Amino acid sequence: MIRIVCPHCHAPLSMTELEQANINGHLSLICPECAAVLVSESESASETHSLAEHFPEALFAHA
Repeated sequence: MIRIVCPHCHAPLSMTELEQANINGHLSLICPECAAVLVSESESASETHSLAEHFPEALFAHA
C-alpha cells in the first residue's frame, strides 16, 4: 500500500483516505486532516497518458 505524508500537517495518508473535490474546474485531492490541496489537475485535460506508455519496460501491478 502506498502512503503519503501531507506536507502541511504531516499526517500519514493512504490513497483511500484522501478526499476528492472539484475546485474551479480542477479535480483535486484534499488532505482530510487539514483540508490542504495536495494534487490538482484541470478537469478538461484532454491529453492523458498511462504510466505504461511512459515506462514500457516497467511492470505495473494493478490493485
